[in-house]
Amino acid sequence: MMEQVFFLYIDILGFKQLIDDNERVLDLYKTIDKLNVHSDEDFHTIVFSDTILVAADKRWNSHPSRAIMWLVEFSQDLFYRLSHKDIHFRALVTKGSFSFKKYKNFEAYHGKALVDCYLKETQIKCCGTFIDNKLVRHSDIFQTSKYDRDVSFVHIMQHLDEISFSYEHYPIDGYVLKATGMEWWVAYLLRYLETVYRHSIDPNLPSDVRTKFVMTWNMISQRHEGLLRRLVEAEFKANEVITLDWTEPMARIGTERGAWG
Repeated sequence: MMEQVFFLYIDILGFKQLIDDNERVLDLYKTIDKLNVHSDEDFHTIVFSDTILVAADKRWNSHPSRAIMWLVEFSQDLFYRLSHKDIHFRALVTKGSFSFKKYKNFEAYHGKALVDCYLKETQIKCCGTFIDNKLVRHSDIFQTSKYDRDVSFVHIMQHLDEISFSYEHYPIDGYVLKATGMEWWVAYLLRYLETVYRHSIDPNLPSDVRTKFVMTWNMISQRHEGLLRRLVEAEFKANEVITLDWTEPMARIGTERGAWG
């Protein structure tokens, strides 16, 4: 009988359009190749086309909270590296039957978890990381918001908590970010939020694509409604929401000196 393991399924969205630009695809694969998941022998990683699979070693079955934390962090690592590139994904953390074996000349993998993730992932009309509702009770590091009866949205942008308050508190002073050096990280998240919002109202995008960004915005809003509302009103002029000179942090996005390069 195939053993159940904790499992992460990631689908890169818009890949059909992405493959028309060979340089962007190569850059994407280079980014995936740098992910910290590859340095952990307790997690088996498979990449093919627009899909990334990460299966935890069965020993993690005795440590569900830690397994879920690591799997979510792996998706968070990818998010950080893609947040400024306008490349989006949908990830699902679950537990199910999955087998991975490395033979002499090839790697074999199969299992019901893979099929279930594929079927459920295609039903989620939203970007971001999700977790099987049966596992939510074990997510003691990352906050979640219910998406439907099967899965919940995982709030992986934890640095937003540093600047997230009720609407009436804005603008806020950015001295805390400056004192801790967090402005470089937050700049990426502000850029990402602007990208999601712009796509959500772009009439030139197909309606199904636009819907994904509307839902993404709505799910993030469940935890950061005041911040997102104020950013929209300020037309994403960061200094009007957080009093800080954002010139250099915004200019560094995507460079080697930026928070994530």
